[in-house]
Amino acid sequence: MTNHRISLWGAPGSGKTTFLAALPIAMMRNKRDWALVAKDDASGVRLASLTAQLVREREFPKMTNQLEVLDYVLLGPPRVRRRGWFFRRATVTEPAHVDLSIFDLPGGAFGNSPTSDLIDDLTASHGLLFLFDPIREFQSGDSFDYFYGVLSRLAQRVMASDASSARLPHRLAVCITKFDDPRVLNTAERLNLIATDPDDSHQGPRVSSDAAEELFRSLCTVSASGNADMLLRGIRQFFRPEQVRFFATSAIGFYIDQRRQAYDSEDFQNIIPMKEGHRIRGSVQPINVLEPILWLADQPAADVK
Repeated sequence: MTNHRISLWGAPGSGKTTFLAALPIAMMRNKRDWALVAKDDASGVRLASLTAQLVREREFPKMTNQLEVLDYVLLGPPRVRRRGWFFRRATVTEPAHVDLSIFDLPGGAFGNSPTSDLIDDLTASHGLLFLFDPIREFQSGDSFDYFYGVLSRLAQRVMASDASSARLPHRLAVCITKFDDPRVLNTAERLNLIATDPDDSHQGPRVSSDAAEELFRSLCTVSASGNADMLLRGIRQFFRPEQVRFFATSAIGFYIDQRRQAYDSEDFQNIIPMKEGHRIRGSVQPINVLEPILWLADQPAADVK
């Protein structure tokens, strides 16, 4: 059994709570036999409530206003591993069993003066999942405000115990949220980054992990503050290249007509504008919500697309 701790991180309103709510939906819609099981009542009740908001009430969860530590077990298909050295090496089959602790923190906690408790949590984490909301960045331009302060404090803490490298030991999954928004999708189309997933029966558009960094770079150029270009530079400064992967994600996915059961490029928006906020129009079809979690949990490449 492998123990991992993963922390979600991003500006206020970047979609951390909605991402959590969509995770069990992504697992149930996934064809690779993964399941998420709560380790305690509080974690189970919280996630069930969030997920019900998306699926039954078709509402987005409210922003997190306090620290929540959610503990789960990620269960998956058996894995074949090689153990031992030289002539004593043996092939063993182990069940994929990952302890997953998710620290869902208020976005404001990631400002220029993050608390010591927050830095403690991030330091103890194996993987960091950074949510970048390109629509919010276009409107507010504050992603860097919730990025550099955390990383500089985290690097200071890590170097205090190990000064051998200026780069952090963590894996970093950069998730570009709201891929279902026409402005984000159109940017990916303009850059010729769109592909289809052969495992997706609806044949909706996707951006592969290899191409998602280019999408991230392009979206950073339309920052309201002009500071988003420093995000990529900061990522390269603080993390090893092989420890970083980009994902184009959507918690709710594209609208799928229930009769045709196919993506329609002329009618794909899955949200309905309301007087206050938005409502979800159709079924929730998460895009690249499970994949960054599996990658951060160090699952085999064949399991992460």
